[in-house]
Amino acid sequence: MSGTSLDGVDAVIVDKTATQLLAQVYLPYPTSLKKQLQALTQGGKANLKDLADIDAQVAHFFADAVDALLESTDNFLAADIKVIGSHGQTVFHQGGKYSMQIGHGAIIAERSGIAVVSDFRMNDIAALGQGAPLTPMYHQHLLQGKEGVVINLGGIANLTQVSKDSVIGFDTGPANTLLDNWIKKTKQLDYDRDGIWARSGFIDERLLSDLLADEYFKKPVPKSTGPEYFNLNWLASYLLGDERAIDVQRTLVELTAMSISQQIAQGADVYLCGGGVHNLFLAERLSYLNPNSEVSTTNDLGMPVDYVEAAAFAFFAQQTLEGKTSSLPSVTGAKGPRILGGVYAAQ
Repeated sequence: MSGTSLDGVDAVIVDKTATQLLAQVYLPYPTSLKKQLQALTQGGKANLKDLADIDAQVAHFFADAVDALLESTDNFLAADIKVIGSHGQTVFHQGGKYSMQIGHGAIIAERSGIAVVSDFRMNDIAALGQGAPLTPMYHQHLLQGKEGVVINLGGIANLTQVSKDSVIGFDTGPANTLLDNWIKKTKQLDYDRDGIWARSGFIDERLLSDLLADEYFKKPVPKSTGPEYFNLNWLASYLLGDERAIDVQRTLVELTAMSISQQIAQGADVYLCGGGVHNLFLAERLSYLNPNSEVSTTNDLGMPVDYVEAAAFAFFAQQTLEGKTSSLPSVTGAKGPRILGGVYAAQ
């Protein structure tokens, strides 16, 4: 699994229930590959030759992650693994129309000798759904009958609210993508460690009000988004040019915290996951803005925060092989649940 933060690849081995983590590894993208992916996702332009080349590069990197995962444990061989669920790297997503994840499953299957399920989103989109978020079904599975809210703080934040009668899920807006890209632009750092830089700034109330008034936050569910919408060009359209860089970072933290908190039911148990959990200031703001909720992490559900999404696509791959659906029409808006992904058999 590699998310919209473009940091690298999380690879896990889970048990048959997909609720117990048996092994895990994280491989950061090489600088050259990360720059290519950033240019592709932020710029939105690529010729076919470059796209084909980066697709193959990502697939081989995912296969490297499989190798590294198996090498990290003495307990498992390739023959012990039933299936690989490979989300791939999203380079374009327009909910309801098209979604592209590169890192071709055929290459991973050939390299690993393990069956691969990939390209999960298009089945839902073909059924008139958003194609995202998909993880709410897994969040429901992870809660094991409990009610609660699971919030994934990736490049984009998504929220799942599970009650006795329903599951609601959608992308709330930006999380790490704007924070990381702004500090990269202004301080040449990959991310704001622990949110320390943002903590030292002040909220620009004019900017925050304008950002929260963006049309995406007003859209009804189902809805999904990505860095092709929430990017530095989007941010620049709201800047006057006289803002302090540190205050913009502080305001972006508040934008993420508020756009999420406005969607949380009062008093709900909240479980955070994703890379944004490590931004301690962001986590603090989420707790502060939800005083009636117990805010913890998915560690309390038995799944470490950094590996929830990787485990989710392992779960989906198993569902696919068993002919079971993995999409929730109540979340994506599709005309019905669908079996997700295409299967690339091991040779």
